[in-house]
Amino acid sequence: MDLRARLLAMFLLASALAACTLPAPASPTPFTFPTPNMTLTAIFAPALTNTPPPPTLPPLDITITSAATLSHTTTPSTATTQSIELTPSVTAGPLDTRPNGSIITASFLSTPPTIDGYLNEWSSPSFSINSVVFGASAWSSKSDLSGKFQIGWDSSNLYLAVQATDDKLVQVSSGISIYKGDEVEIMLDTSLSDDFYVRYLSQDDYQIGLSPGNFGSLPPGNYRFFPRNIRGPQSSIVIKAQTTSSGYNLEAKLPWLVFGLSSPPSGSRFGFALAISDNDQAGVANQQSMVAIISGYRLADPTTWGTLALESPTAN
Repeated sequence: MDLRARLLAMFLLASALAACTLPAPASPTPFTFPTPNMTLTAIFAPALTNTPPPPTLPPLDITITSAATLSHTTTPSTATTQSIELTPSVTAGPLDTRPNGSIITASFLSTPPTIDGYLNEWSSPSFSINSVVFGASAWSSKSDLSGKFQIGWDSSNLYLAVQATDDKLVQVSSGISIYKGDEVEIMLDTSLSDDFYVRYLSQDDYQIGLSPGNFGSLPPGNYRFFPRNIRGPQSSIVIKAQTTSSGYNLEAKLPWLVFGLSSPPSGSRFGFALAISDNDQAGVANQQSMVAIISGYRLADPTTWGTLALESPTAN
């Protein structure tokens, strides 16, 4: 055998021996998927099938303890109780009638009165103004300050006739200060049922002052005090006044529009009050006393007002 053949034979033998010593193939190492990052639960975690209910709020117990007070009670971990007075100290009843005195009826006037300060053409019922509600120490008697009034209406206006008993006529003010002298005030709650229990003035409550003037250089005037955002004198109001042996007469025509109304239907009811201011200090602007149609009347609390009802046109 030549050298080339021997080398080839040795190479084949070495290859065979090497193949016999190779290890068997090993099984692959198992791979474990990493645990998901639970800060991203909405992405990685499956939806929960038994979602716990949300925490419940403590029970709210609201009970009416009287017509005047609502008891508002909560029961948190530290039990606390709050009583919130939301309603006035009046007896609950129909929401179109105040419990403060008899209903005042405004007569329907098919023929409107002539506004001249002379009241002889008025035939409707009269109502007293004699309850002292301010300045009792400055009020001496009914001859010092008292009065009576008549009231009527039609589709366009509210009409007023006042006979004021006043032993000294003093009015030196105009505009917003007319209450610091002899003056008549009318209050009207134009939406009685909406805020029947509310003990403060709101946008549907109107206060208008009517001054007789001083029967000389100062003519009669008016001022709408409330609502405050539209306060000011009203050019559409007509007022005339005349002196009498015991004081003065005042007659007025007040368009429904000055009360924010168009043409209220017959049978309408409003919160209502009427009062007279007095000043006996000549040359001085000062409100000394006031009498009203209701003994418990307070301007800023409409629940102390009375009720005005509009008579039907067919009543007469």
